[in-house]
Amino acid sequence: MNSSVSQGVLQSSAILLTIQLFQKSLGFISTLILARLLVPEHFGIVAMVMICLMLFENIADAGNQHYIIQKQQLDDEDLHTAWSLELLTKLLMFCLILLLAPLLASFFSMPELTSALMIASLVLPIKALQNPALLLFAKQLNYRPVFRLSLLQKLLSFIVTVGLAYLYPSHWPVIIGALVSALSFTLGSYAISHFRPRFSLARFRQQWGFSKWLMLRGLIGFARYQADNLIVSKRFSTADLGGYHLLRELTLLPAIAVIVPCSQPLQAAIADQRDKADLLSYRTRMSLLLLLLVLIPITTFLLAYPSLIVTTLLGAQWSEYGVLLAPFALFFITFCIFDLISNAFLAIGKSRLLFWFDVVSTLVVIAVLLLLVTGSLLEMAWLRGWLSVLTTLALLWLLQQATRFNLLRLLWLCLPYLLFAVLAYLLSQATGLLVDAAPLWLLFSHAVVFFSSYSLCCLLYTWLVKHRVPELEHQTEVVLQLSQKLRKNRQAL
Repeated sequence: MNSSVSQGVLQSSAILLTIQLFQKSLGFISTLILARLLVPEHFGIVAMVMICLMLFENIADAGNQHYIIQKQQLDDEDLHTAWSLELLTKLLMFCLILLLAPLLASFFSMPELTSALMIASLVLPIKALQNPALLLFAKQLNYRPVFRLSLLQKLLSFIVTVGLAYLYPSHWPVIIGALVSALSFTLGSYAISHFRPRFSLARFRQQWGFSKWLMLRGLIGFARYQADNLIVSKRFSTADLGGYHLLRELTLLPAIAVIVPCSQPLQAAIADQRDKADLLSYRTRMSLLLLLLVLIPITTFLLAYPSLIVTTLLGAQWSEYGVLLAPFALFFITFCIFDLISNAFLAIGKSRLLFWFDVVSTLVVIAVLLLLVTGSLLEMAWLRGWLSVLTTLALLWLLQQATRFNLLRLLWLCLPYLLFAVLAYLLSQATGLLVDAAPLWLLFSHAVVFFSSYSLCCLLYTWLVKHRVPELEHQTEVVLQLSQKLRKNRQAL
Protein backbone atom coordinates (compact mmCIF):
# COMPACT_ATOMS: atom_id res chain seq x y z
CA MET A 1 0.00 0.00 0.00
CA ASN A 2 1.27 3.49 -0.72
CA SER A 3 1.60 5.76 2.29
CA SER A 4 -1.43 7.97 1.59
CA VAL A 5 -3.80 5.04 1.17
CA SER A 6 -2.38 3.23 4.19
CA GLN A 7 -2.66 6.32 6.37
CA GLY A 8 -6.25 6.91 5.24
CA VAL A 9 -7.23 3.32 5.89
CA LEU A 10 -5.62 3.30 9.32
CA GLN A 11 -7.08 6.66 10.31
CA SER A 12 -10.59 5.56 9.32
CA SER A 13 -10.20 2.20 11.04
CA ALA A 14 -8.89 3.75 14.26
CA ILE A 15 -11.68 6.32 14.53
CA LEU A 16 -14.43 3.85 13.71
CA LEU A 17 -13.01 1.33 16.16
CA THR A 18 -12.84 3.89 18.98
CA ILE A 19 -16.44 4.97 18.41
CA GLN A 20 -17.72 1.40 18.19
CA LEU A 21 -15.88 0.31 21.31
CA PHE A 22 -17.51 3.02 23.41
CA GLN A 23 -20.97 2.38 21.98
CA LYS A 24 -20.97 -1.41 22.02
CA SER A 25 -19.37 -1.70 25.45
CA LEU A 26 -22.40 -0.02 26.99
CA GLY A 27 -24.69 -2.18 24.87
CA PHE A 28 -22.88 -5.34 25.97
CA ILE A 29 -23.06 -4.41 29.67
CA SER A 30 -26.73 -3.53 29.29
CA THR A 31 -27.47 -6.89 27.66
CA LEU A 32 -25.68 -8.81 30.40
CA ILE A 33 -27.66 -6.98 33.09
CA LEU A 34 -30.96 -7.44 31.25
CA ALA A 35 -30.25 -11.15 30.81
CA ARG A 36 -30.22 -11.47 34.61
CA LEU A 37 -33.32 -9.31 35.17
CA LEU A 38 -35.52 -10.70 32.40
CA VAL A 39 -36.46 -14.22 31.32
CA PRO A 40 -36.18 -15.84 27.85
CA GLU A 41 -39.89 -15.18 27.14
CA HIS A 42 -39.31 -11.41 27.48
CA PHE A 43 -36.37 -11.59 25.11
CA GLY A 44 -38.47 -13.60 22.68
CA ILE A 45 -41.02 -10.79 22.36
CA VAL A 46 -38.24 -8.21 22.07
CA ALA A 47 -36.54 -10.31 19.39
CA MET A 48 -39.74 -10.53 17.35
CA VAL A 49 -40.32 -6.79 17.63
CA MET A 50 -36.75 -6.03 16.52
CA ILE A 51 -36.97 -8.47 13.60
CA CYS A 52 -40.20 -6.87 12.36
CA LEU A 53 -38.79 -3.37 12.75
CA MET A 54 -35.61 -4.38 10.95
CA LEU A 55 -37.66 -5.72 8.05
CA PHE A 56 -39.67 -2.53 7.62
CA GLU A 57 -36.60 -0.36 8.19
CA ASN A 58 -34.77 -2.24 5.43
CA ILE A 59 -37.71 -1.71 3.10
CA ALA A 60 -37.65 2.02 3.90
CA ASP A 61 -33.87 2.43 3.77
CA ALA A 62 -33.23 4.94 0.99
CA GLY A 63 -29.44 4.62 1.21
CA ASN A 64 -29.02 8.29 2.03
CA GLN A 65 -25.55 8.00 3.50
CA HIS A 66 -24.18 6.03 0.54
CA TYR A 67 -25.74 8.52 -1.87
CA ILE A 68 -24.37 11.61 -0.09
CA ILE A 69 -20.89 10.14 0.37
CA GLN A 70 -20.46 9.13 -3.26
CA LYS A 71 -21.86 12.42 -4.70
CA GLN A 72 -19.09 14.71 -5.91
CA GLN A 73 -21.05 17.99 -6.13
CA LEU A 74 -23.22 18.39 -3.05
CA ASP A 75 -25.56 21.22 -2.05
CA ASP A 76 -28.39 21.87 0.41
CA GLU A 77 -31.05 20.55 -1.96
CA ASP A 78 -29.41 17.12 -1.82
CA LEU A 79 -29.66 17.13 1.97
CA HIS A 80 -33.25 18.42 1.93
CA THR A 81 -34.26 15.69 -0.53
CA ALA A 82 -32.47 12.99 1.44
CA TRP A 83 -34.25 14.05 4.63
CA SER A 84 -37.65 14.28 2.91
CA LEU A 85 -37.33 10.91 1.19
CA GLU A 86 -36.30 9.29 4.47
CA LEU A 87 -39.26 10.87 6.27
CA LEU A 88 -41.79 9.77 3.64
CA THR A 89 -40.61 6.16 3.51
CA LYS A 90 -40.37 5.78 7.29
CA LEU A 91 -43.83 7.31 7.84
CA LEU A 92 -45.26 4.92 5.26
CA MET A 93 -43.68 1.95 7.05
CA PHE A 94 -44.94 3.24 10.42
CA CYS A 95 -48.53 3.30 9.12
CA LEU A 96 -48.09 -0.13 7.56
CA ILE A 97 -46.89 -1.59 10.86
CA LEU A 98 -49.93 -0.19 12.68
CA LEU A 99 -52.16 -1.99 10.18
CA LEU A 100 -50.25 -5.28 10.15
CA ALA A 101 -49.35 -5.60 13.85
CA PRO A 102 -52.47 -7.64 14.81
CA LEU A 103 -51.95 -9.97 11.83
CA LEU A 104 -48.28 -10.50 12.67
CA ALA A 105 -49.15 -11.22 16.31
CA SER A 106 -51.69 -13.81 15.19
CA PHE A 107 -49.32 -15.41 12.66
CA PHE A 108 -46.51 -15.83 15.20
CA SER A 109 -48.92 -16.75 18.04
CA MET A 110 -47.70 -13.87 20.24
CA PRO A 111 -50.65 -11.82 21.56
CA GLU A 112 -48.28 -9.37 23.28
CA LEU A 113 -46.68 -8.53 19.94
CA THR A 114 -49.54 -6.25 18.80
CA SER A 115 -49.12 -3.46 21.34
CA ALA A 116 -45.36 -3.92 21.60
CA LEU A 117 -44.86 -3.56 17.85
CA MET A 118 -47.20 -0.58 17.56
CA ILE A 119 -45.35 1.37 20.25
CA ALA A 120 -41.90 0.31 19.08
CA SER A 121 -42.67 1.38 15.50
CA LEU A 122 -42.52 5.01 16.64
CA VAL A 123 -38.76 4.56 16.34
CA LEU A 124 -39.04 4.78 12.53
CA PRO A 125 -40.45 8.32 12.17
CA ILE A 126 -38.30 9.53 15.08
CA LYS A 127 -35.15 8.31 13.32
CA ALA A 128 -36.34 9.77 10.03
CA LEU A 129 -36.37 13.25 11.60
CA GLN A 130 -32.64 13.17 12.33
CA ASN A 131 -30.69 16.14 11.00
CA PRO A 132 -29.27 15.24 7.56
CA ALA A 133 -26.15 17.20 8.50
CA LEU A 134 -25.02 13.91 10.08
CA LEU A 135 -24.56 12.65 6.52
CA LEU A 136 -22.13 15.52 5.91
CA PHE A 137 -20.13 14.56 9.00
CA ALA A 138 -19.75 11.04 7.58
CA LYS A 139 -18.72 12.38 4.18
CA GLN A 140 -16.12 14.66 5.79
CA LEU A 141 -14.91 11.85 8.13
CA ASN A 142 -15.72 14.14 11.06
CA TYR A 143 -16.76 11.53 13.61
CA ARG A 144 -16.14 13.39 16.86
CA PRO A 145 -19.49 15.26 17.16
CA VAL A 146 -21.39 12.08 16.32
CA PHE A 147 -19.29 10.11 18.81
CA ARG A 148 -20.13 12.46 21.67
CA LEU A 149 -23.80 12.41 20.74
CA SER A 150 -23.78 8.61 20.50
CA LEU A 151 -22.19 8.35 23.93
CA LEU A 152 -24.92 10.53 25.47
CA GLN A 153 -27.56 8.51 23.62
CA LYS A 154 -26.21 5.21 24.93
CA LEU A 155 -25.94 6.48 28.49
CA LEU A 156 -29.55 7.70 28.55
CA SER A 157 -30.82 4.51 26.97
CA PHE A 158 -28.78 2.39 29.38
CA ILE A 159 -30.10 4.20 32.47
CA VAL A 160 -33.73 4.08 31.33
CA THR A 161 -33.69 0.47 30.14
CA VAL A 162 -31.88 -1.04 33.12
CA GLY A 163 -33.75 1.10 35.64
CA LEU A 164 -37.17 0.12 34.28
CA ALA A 165 -36.15 -3.53 33.92
CA TYR A 166 -35.19 -3.60 37.60
CA LEU A 167 -38.51 -2.05 38.65
CA TYR A 168 -40.85 -3.66 36.09
CA PRO A 169 -39.31 -6.81 34.54
CA SER A 170 -40.94 -7.33 31.13
CA HIS A 171 -40.31 -6.62 27.46
CA TRP A 172 -41.44 -2.99 27.84
CA PRO A 173 -38.20 -1.56 29.34
CA VAL A 174 -36.26 -2.60 26.24
CA ILE A 175 -38.83 -1.02 23.92
CA ILE A 176 -39.00 2.20 25.94
CA GLY A 177 -35.21 2.30 26.04
CA ALA A 178 -35.11 2.05 22.24
CA LEU A 179 -37.53 4.98 21.96
CA VAL A 180 -35.44 7.07 24.35
CA SER A 181 -32.33 6.20 22.38
CA ALA A 182 -33.87 7.26 19.05
CA LEU A 183 -35.41 10.45 20.46
CA SER A 184 -32.25 11.61 22.23
CA PHE A 185 -30.13 11.06 19.12
CA THR A 186 -32.61 12.90 16.88
CA LEU A 187 -32.86 15.91 19.23
CA GLY A 188 -29.10 15.92 19.71
CA SER A 189 -28.50 15.92 15.95
CA TYR A 190 -29.96 19.43 15.81
CA ALA A 191 -27.81 20.55 18.74
CA ILE A 192 -24.51 19.65 17.05
CA SER A 193 -25.30 21.32 13.70
CA HIS A 194 -26.88 24.60 12.63
CA PHE A 195 -28.28 23.07 9.45
CA ARG A 196 -32.08 22.90 9.37
CA PRO A 197 -33.80 20.68 6.79
CA ARG A 198 -37.00 21.52 4.96
CA PHE A 199 -39.32 19.32 2.93
CA SER A 200 -38.18 19.13 -0.68
CA LEU A 201 -38.11 16.50 -3.42
CA ALA A 202 -36.11 18.56 -5.91
CA ARG A 203 -33.49 15.80 -6.35
CA PHE A 204 -35.85 12.88 -5.93
CA ARG A 205 -35.21 11.30 -9.32
CA GLN A 206 -31.42 11.28 -8.96
CA GLN A 207 -31.46 9.88 -5.45
CA TRP A 208 -34.13 7.29 -6.12
CA GLY A 209 -32.23 6.01 -9.14
CA PHE A 210 -29.25 5.39 -6.85
CA SER A 211 -31.14 4.11 -3.82
CA LYS A 212 -33.60 1.59 -5.24
CA TRP A 213 -30.90 -1.04 -5.84
CA LEU A 214 -29.51 -0.58 -2.34
CA MET A 215 -32.99 -1.06 -0.91
CA LEU A 216 -33.40 -4.29 -2.87
CA ARG A 217 -30.03 -5.62 -1.73
CA GLY A 218 -30.88 -4.62 1.85
CA LEU A 219 -34.02 -6.75 1.71
CA ILE A 220 -32.06 -9.71 0.42
CA GLY A 221 -29.49 -9.23 3.17
CA PHE A 222 -32.26 -9.09 5.76
CA ALA A 223 -33.75 -12.35 4.46
CA ARG A 224 -30.38 -14.11 4.64
CA TYR A 225 -29.54 -12.69 8.07
CA GLN A 226 -32.92 -13.21 9.74
CA ALA A 227 -34.26 -16.33 8.01
CA ASP A 228 -33.33 -18.63 10.89
CA ASN A 229 -34.84 -16.26 13.49
CA LEU A 230 -38.13 -16.17 11.60
CA ILE A 231 -38.23 -19.97 11.33
CA VAL A 232 -37.45 -20.31 15.05
CA SER A 233 -40.21 -17.84 15.91
CA LYS A 234 -42.72 -19.93 13.98
CA ARG A 235 -41.63 -23.47 14.94
CA PHE A 236 -40.42 -23.00 18.52
CA SER A 237 -41.65 -21.32 21.69
CA THR A 238 -41.23 -17.64 22.57
CA ALA A 239 -38.63 -18.60 25.19
CA ASP A 240 -36.66 -20.58 22.60
CA LEU A 241 -36.73 -17.60 20.26
CA GLY A 242 -35.46 -15.41 23.09
CA GLY A 243 -32.58 -17.77 23.87
CA TYR A 244 -31.68 -18.34 20.23
CA HIS A 245 -31.79 -14.64 19.34
CA LEU A 246 -29.88 -13.45 22.40
CA LEU A 247 -27.07 -15.99 21.99
CA ARG A 248 -26.71 -15.24 18.29
CA GLU A 249 -26.63 -11.47 18.80
CA LEU A 250 -24.09 -11.73 21.62
CA THR A 251 -21.88 -13.92 19.44
CA LEU A 252 -21.98 -11.37 16.63
CA LEU A 253 -21.38 -8.41 18.94
CA PRO A 254 -17.56 -8.45 18.58
CA ALA A 255 -18.00 -8.54 14.82
CA ILE A 256 -20.44 -5.65 14.66
CA ALA A 257 -18.66 -3.60 17.31
CA VAL A 258 -15.03 -3.93 16.29
CA ILE A 259 -14.07 -6.25 13.46
CA VAL A 260 -16.45 -5.18 10.67
CA PRO A 261 -15.90 -1.41 11.20
CA CYS A 262 -12.13 -1.95 11.12
CA SER A 263 -12.23 -4.09 7.99
CA GLN A 264 -14.50 -1.78 5.99
CA PRO A 265 -11.77 0.82 5.20
CA LEU A 266 -9.71 -1.98 3.65
CA GLN A 267 -12.12 -1.63 0.73
CA ALA A 268 -10.34 1.60 -0.21
CA ALA A 269 -6.97 -0.13 -0.17
CA ILE A 270 -8.24 -2.86 -2.50
CA ALA A 271 -9.98 -0.39 -4.83
CA ASP A 272 -6.84 1.76 -5.09
CA GLN A 273 -5.08 -0.91 -7.18
CA ARG A 274 -8.04 -2.58 -8.89
CA ASP A 275 -6.39 -2.14 -12.33
CA LYS A 276 -3.04 -3.65 -11.27
CA ALA A 277 -3.44 -7.40 -11.03
CA ASP A 278 -0.41 -8.21 -8.86
CA LEU A 279 -1.06 -5.47 -6.30
CA LEU A 280 -4.78 -6.25 -6.25
CA SER A 281 -4.02 -9.91 -5.54
CA TYR A 282 -1.58 -9.02 -2.75
CA ARG A 283 -3.86 -6.50 -1.06
CA THR A 284 -6.84 -8.85 -1.13
CA ARG A 285 -4.79 -11.67 0.41
CA MET A 286 -3.27 -9.28 2.95
CA SER A 287 -6.68 -7.98 4.03
CA LEU A 288 -8.03 -11.50 4.52
CA LEU A 289 -4.93 -12.53 6.46
CA LEU A 290 -5.21 -9.56 8.82
CA LEU A 291 -8.85 -10.39 9.47
CA LEU A 292 -8.23 -14.10 10.09
CA LEU A 293 -5.40 -13.33 12.50
CA VAL A 294 -8.07 -11.88 14.85
CA LEU A 295 -10.96 -14.19 14.01
CA ILE A 296 -9.22 -17.54 14.52
CA PRO A 297 -8.57 -17.22 18.28
CA ILE A 298 -11.99 -15.72 19.08
CA THR A 299 -13.79 -18.46 17.16
CA THR A 300 -11.69 -21.18 18.80
CA PHE A 301 -12.43 -19.84 22.28
CA LEU A 302 -16.17 -19.71 21.58
CA LEU A 303 -16.09 -23.30 20.29
CA ALA A 304 -14.09 -24.46 23.32
CA TYR A 305 -16.12 -23.02 26.21
CA PRO A 306 -19.71 -22.30 25.07
CA SER A 307 -21.64 -23.40 28.16
CA LEU A 308 -19.15 -21.86 30.60
CA ILE A 309 -19.30 -18.50 28.78
CA VAL A 310 -23.11 -18.41 28.69
CA THR A 311 -23.69 -19.54 32.27
CA THR A 312 -21.06 -17.16 33.64
CA LEU A 313 -22.09 -14.06 31.70
CA LEU A 314 -25.87 -14.48 31.45
CA GLY A 315 -26.82 -16.55 34.48
CA ALA A 316 -28.17 -20.01 35.21
CA GLN A 317 -31.56 -19.30 33.56
CA TRP A 318 -29.79 -19.32 30.18
CA SER A 319 -27.75 -22.50 30.75
CA GLU A 320 -29.94 -24.68 28.51
CA TYR A 321 -29.09 -22.40 25.58
CA GLY A 322 -25.33 -22.44 26.22
CA VAL A 323 -24.70 -25.16 23.64
CA LEU A 324 -25.91 -22.79 20.91
CA LEU A 325 -22.79 -20.66 21.28
CA ALA A 326 -20.60 -23.27 19.55
CA PRO A 327 -22.47 -23.32 16.21
CA PHE A 328 -22.86 -19.55 16.40
CA ALA A 329 -19.06 -19.33 16.51
CA LEU A 330 -19.11 -20.52 12.89
CA PHE A 331 -21.66 -17.83 12.11
CA PHE A 332 -19.40 -15.24 13.77
CA ILE A 333 -16.27 -15.97 11.74
CA THR A 334 -18.11 -16.27 8.44
CA PHE A 335 -20.12 -13.10 9.11
CA CYS A 336 -16.87 -11.09 9.31
CA ILE A 337 -15.22 -12.75 6.32
CA PHE A 338 -18.37 -12.44 4.21
CA ASP A 339 -18.51 -8.71 4.92
CA LEU A 340 -14.89 -8.18 3.86
CA ILE A 341 -15.32 -10.26 0.69
CA SER A 342 -18.46 -8.29 -0.19
CA ASN A 343 -16.55 -5.02 0.23
CA ALA A 344 -13.79 -6.42 -1.98
CA PHE A 345 -16.30 -7.20 -4.75
CA LEU A 346 -17.69 -3.66 -4.51
CA ALA A 347 -14.16 -2.25 -4.58
CA ILE A 348 -13.33 -3.98 -7.86
CA GLY A 349 -16.66 -3.07 -9.45
CA LYS A 350 -18.31 -6.50 -9.30
CA SER A 351 -21.53 -5.31 -7.62
CA ARG A 352 -23.82 -7.11 -10.07
CA LEU A 353 -22.10 -10.45 -9.46
CA LEU A 354 -22.37 -9.86 -5.71
CA PHE A 355 -26.06 -9.02 -6.01
CA TRP A 356 -26.92 -12.23 -7.85
CA PHE A 357 -24.81 -14.28 -5.47
CA ASP A 358 -26.78 -12.76 -2.58
CA VAL A 359 -30.05 -13.68 -4.28
CA VAL A 360 -29.10 -17.28 -5.02
CA SER A 361 -27.38 -17.95 -1.67
CA THR A 362 -30.30 -16.48 0.28
CA LEU A 363 -32.82 -18.68 -1.53
CA VAL A 364 -30.64 -21.75 -0.90
CA VAL A 365 -30.23 -20.95 2.81
CA ILE A 366 -33.98 -20.43 3.31
CA ALA A 367 -34.88 -23.59 1.36
CA VAL A 368 -32.41 -25.78 3.28
CA LEU A 369 -33.54 -24.43 6.65
CA LEU A 370 -37.21 -25.03 5.83
CA LEU A 371 -36.62 -28.54 4.48
CA LEU A 372 -34.07 -29.95 6.93
CA VAL A 373 -34.86 -28.45 10.34
CA THR A 374 -36.96 -30.73 12.55
CA GLY A 375 -37.60 -30.20 16.25
CA SER A 376 -34.20 -29.36 17.66
CA LEU A 377 -33.04 -25.80 18.34
CA LEU A 378 -29.42 -26.98 18.44
CA GLU A 379 -29.86 -28.63 15.05
CA MET A 380 -31.15 -25.33 13.67
CA ALA A 381 -28.10 -23.49 15.03
CA TRP A 382 -25.60 -25.99 13.61
CA LEU A 383 -27.34 -26.06 10.25
CA ARG A 384 -27.30 -22.26 10.11
CA GLY A 385 -23.64 -22.20 11.06
CA TRP A 386 -22.55 -24.67 8.39
CA LEU A 387 -24.69 -22.96 5.74
CA SER A 388 -22.88 -19.72 6.49
CA VAL A 389 -19.55 -21.55 6.12
CA LEU A 390 -20.53 -22.99 2.72
CA THR A 391 -21.87 -19.69 1.34
CA THR A 392 -18.76 -17.84 2.51
CA LEU A 393 -16.48 -20.43 0.90
CA ALA A 394 -18.43 -20.11 -2.34
CA LEU A 395 -18.06 -16.33 -2.32
CA LEU A 396 -14.37 -16.69 -1.44
CA TRP A 397 -13.92 -18.94 -4.48
CA LEU A 398 -15.60 -16.31 -6.69
CA LEU A 399 -13.24 -13.68 -5.27
CA GLN A 400 -10.32 -15.96 -6.13
CA GLN A 401 -11.53 -16.08 -9.73
CA ALA A 402 -11.90 -12.30 -9.85
CA THR A 403 -8.63 -11.24 -8.17
CA ARG A 404 -6.36 -14.33 -8.25
CA PHE A 405 -5.34 -13.57 -4.65
CA ASN A 406 -3.94 -17.10 -4.30
CA LEU A 407 -6.25 -18.93 -1.93
CA LEU A 408 -3.73 -21.73 -1.32
CA ARG A 409 -1.10 -19.25 -0.14
CA LEU A 410 -3.66 -17.63 2.17
CA LEU A 411 -4.47 -21.02 3.71
CA TRP A 412 -0.75 -21.76 4.12
CA LEU A 413 -0.21 -18.40 5.85
CA CYS A 414 -3.16 -19.10 8.18
CA LEU A 415 -2.01 -22.59 9.15
CA PRO A 416 0.41 -21.44 11.91
CA TYR A 417 -2.34 -19.34 13.52
CA LEU A 418 -4.66 -22.36 13.57
CA LEU A 419 -1.94 -24.38 15.28
CA PHE A 420 -1.33 -21.54 17.78
CA ALA A 421 -5.05 -21.46 18.60
CA VAL A 422 -5.09 -25.24 19.23
CA LEU A 423 -1.99 -24.97 21.42
CA ALA A 424 -3.53 -22.08 23.36
CA TYR A 425 -6.67 -24.16 23.91
CA LEU A 426 -4.66 -27.11 25.26
CA LEU A 427 -2.77 -24.83 27.64
CA SER A 428 -5.99 -23.21 28.87
CA GLN A 429 -7.50 -26.66 29.43
CA ALA A 430 -4.48 -27.69 31.48
CA THR A 431 -4.82 -24.53 33.58
CA GLY A 432 -8.49 -25.30 34.17
CA LEU A 433 -7.58 -28.69 35.62
CA LEU A 434 -5.31 -26.98 38.14
CA VAL A 435 -7.77 -24.25 39.13
CA ASP A 436 -10.77 -25.18 41.28
CA ALA A 437 -12.70 -21.92 41.26
CA ALA A 438 -16.11 -20.36 40.70
CA PRO A 439 -17.28 -20.18 37.06
CA LEU A 440 -16.33 -16.49 36.74
CA TRP A 441 -12.73 -17.06 37.82
CA LEU A 442 -12.52 -20.25 35.81
CA LEU A 443 -13.62 -18.43 32.65
CA PHE A 444 -11.23 -15.59 33.43
CA SER A 445 -8.29 -17.98 33.86
CA HIS A 446 -9.15 -19.81 30.64
CA ALA A 447 -9.37 -16.51 28.73
CA VAL A 448 -6.11 -15.11 30.13
CA VAL A 449 -4.11 -18.26 29.40
CA PHE A 450 -5.70 -18.79 25.99
CA PHE A 451 -5.33 -15.28 24.54
CA SER A 452 -1.95 -14.56 26.12
CA SER A 453 -0.58 -17.88 24.81
CA TYR A 454 -1.95 -17.20 21.35
CA SER A 455 -0.56 -13.65 21.31
CA LEU A 456 2.85 -14.80 22.51
CA CYS A 457 3.03 -17.48 19.84
CA CYS A 458 2.06 -14.96 17.15
CA LEU A 459 4.67 -12.44 18.31
CA LEU A 460 7.42 -15.06 18.44
CA TYR A 461 6.46 -16.48 15.04
CA THR A 462 6.36 -13.03 13.44
CA TRP A 463 9.73 -12.09 14.94
CA LEU A 464 11.31 -15.29 13.59
CA VAL A 465 9.99 -15.32 10.03
CA LYS A 466 8.66 -11.85 9.16
CA HIS A 467 11.66 -10.94 7.00
CA ARG A 468 11.09 -14.06 4.89
CA VAL A 469 7.31 -13.54 4.49
CA PRO A 470 6.29 -10.14 3.00
CA GLU A 471 2.73 -10.40 4.32
CA LEU A 472 3.94 -10.82 7.91
CA GLU A 473 6.35 -7.90 7.67
CA HIS A 474 3.65 -5.66 6.28
CA GLN A 475 1.16 -7.00 8.83
CA THR A 476 3.46 -5.92 11.67
CA GLU A 477 3.73 -2.39 10.26
CA VAL A 478 -0.04 -2.06 9.89
CA VAL A 479 -0.76 -3.27 13.45
CA LEU A 480 1.80 -0.88 14.95
CA GLN A 481 0.46 2.10 13.01
CA LEU A 482 -3.12 1.24 13.93
CA SER A 483 -2.18 1.03 17.63
CA GLN A 484 -0.58 4.47 17.49
CA LYS A 485 -3.62 6.00 15.81
CA LEU A 486 -5.96 4.41 18.34
CA ARG A 487 -4.03 6.05 21.18
CA LYS A 488 -4.13 9.43 19.45
CA ASN A 489 -7.85 9.20 18.73
CA ARG A 490 -8.64 8.12 22.29
CA GLN A 491 -6.85 11.20 23.58
CA ALA A 492 -8.53 13.51 21.07
CA LEU A 493 -12.01 12.16 21.75
